[in-house]
Amino acid sequence: MAQIDNSGSVTFVRSSKAKYQRITVRADKTITVTIPVSGSLREAKQFLESKGSWIQKQLQKIDQRTQFRDAPDLDIDLEKAQVDLFNRLDYLSEKHNFSYNRAGFRCQKTIWGSCSGKNNISLNVNVAFLPEKLRDYVLLHELVHTKFKNHSRKFWAELDKYTAGRAKELSTELKKYQIRLRV
Repeated sequence: MAQIDNSGSVTFVRSSKAKYQRITVRADKTITVTIPVSGSLREAKQFLESKGSWIQKQLQKIDQRTQFRDAPDLDIDLEKAQVDLFNRLDYLSEKHNFSYNRAGFRCQKTIWGSCSGKNNISLNVNVAFLPEKLRDYVLLHELVHTKFKNHSRKFWAELDKYTAGRAKELSTELKKYQIRLRV
């Protein structure tokens, strides 16, 4: 175990599945360095030191997200939030001539939404806690996925049409928010 400034401890883990060294920084600021079986602890420590500025950047992002997570809980009726989000999805879909199959409301750990190959849209419960402009961004993002199933330049160009050219900016702003509800 080692220490990094402004963080918890660093754990080194050997993995038979790992082909390369990897550093993982978790939300609780624990850091894990994964080492392939053929790798040495000395090399892993050198790798960790070489990535110091990247690690600090990740820790700063966690601090920014924590500010949102620790905000007072919003009094939100999740059933009403679901109805409101689906109504907004329908509105944006009709307004911008998108077509989706069905929508679901789920508690997901890492993503705000998804769109399946069959154009089924799944929205994270946590979208209800976002500011209105970011809720709309998530909905539009998933609607654009009904036409483009990837994050290609064409996808971002299409999304820009519906976000007044602010798709990347809104995507960056969304990263400041942390998924907070795990029902």
